[in-house]
Amino acid sequence: MKNAISFLLMLVGLLFSAQQIPNPVPKEWDKDAFYKLGKEKLHKDFKRALTYTVAENYVINGIITFAIYVDEKGFAKIIDMKPKFKNDQLLLDDLNYVLRKTHKNWQAAQKENKPVKSIYYYKINFNTEVYDHD
Repeated sequence: MKNAISFLLMLVGLLFSAQQIPNPVPKEWDKDAFYKLGKEKLHKDFKRALTYTVAENYVINGIITFAIYVDEKGFAKIIDMKPKFKNDQLLLDDLNYVLRKTHKNWQAAQKENKPVKSIYYYKINFNTEVYDHD
């Protein structure tokens, strides 16, 4: 009898806890960082940089997510990419070199109307094919 009552109480407790709505994760800032010249211009600049660096030196297939660090002054730098692959740090260095003119075209994220550091994620779908011509 005690086992049945404890099982029933445990079941009621489980059902009650499953019905509670979890607290949403608070957002770190009020306004996200963005590229001042627009998303189309960002895509065009990234595409130009990738054409210049990737086509000649790297073989990349699939979707790559770039993590762009934007500081309080709006200066941006690519700090990471996923998934990882061979020579990915060299690609980051090359891209940051080619995109150096675009680094100052960012608006920093804001929290309580003050600029804050943030990370902006940018995805690109690659399908670079390298082959030898006969």
